[in-house]
Amino acid sequence: MTWDPTFFYDTYPRLEPAFAARLDESLGPRDPSVLLQVVRELGLPPDSRVVDVGCGEGAHAVRLATHFGFRVLGIDPVQRHLDLARAARRDLVPDIASRLAFERGTATHVPAVDASLDLVWCRDVMVHVERPDDAFAEFARVLRPGGHVVAFQAVATDLLGADEADWLFDVMGVVPTSADPRVIDDAIARSGLEVVDTIDLSTEWGEWSQEQDGDGGRALLHLARLLRDPGRYRAEFGDAAYDVMLGDCRWQVYRTMGKLGARIDVLRRR
Repeated sequence: MTWDPTFFYDTYPRLEPAFAARLDESLGPRDPSVLLQVVRELGLPPDSRVVDVGCGEGAHAVRLATHFGFRVLGIDPVQRHLDLARAARRDLVPDIASRLAFERGTATHVPAVDASLDLVWCRDVMVHVERPDDAFAEFARVLRPGGHVVAFQAVATDLLGADEADWLFDVMGVVPTSADPRVIDDAIARSGLEVVDTIDLSTEWGEWSQEQDGDGGRALLHLARLLRDPGRYRAEFGDAAYDVMLGDCRWQVYRTMGKLGARIDVLRRR
């Protein structure tokens, strides 16, 4: 568009209030509970056997056991996560606690025998996996015929500049190729898993988070402060912590503005 002073100073000011008001209207973004809805639509019975890959401190494993009555094995390579998950399990009611176990494992080394699981739940993990091919092949190995994968991950979009990606991915431990949706598509195809659905969430979770509690705006404010006075925060918390905080703030801002997208892959073992 060529800059038009008449439009800029005369026409646009007449439109601006209505335009801004329209932008204040929500587009109805889906929230993270859409993942649970995806699982609900699979119709798995109680006591189905599930692995939560990259379980962290166990919050999602608890939800799967609580909402659906599944028996969930949470796996994670970080011992601190497993310790916290096991400690939290002790505070749960016995029926839920008995449905949960936590062990060391990764997306490419799931501690389960062949064809023994009904569902692989994998959230926010695949971008950290060096070879997604191996991960999806491992998911296929542990699933019984007819079993499903529900995998959520962030993906880079064409709006993310190369220099931005290089810095951000290095700090956040992201394997650049594993944030490429084409690489994920190829890995799924080679695994032999059948694609049931791929849900493009685009910026929806970022929008939802901002609408609910202002997380995106807070991250933007924190990012501005980090960039304006880095010495203040480096001196107090150290260079490594500064870089991680800067990366996390940029991640949230990029997620809201569409430099990072998101997708849910629903897969089935034939």
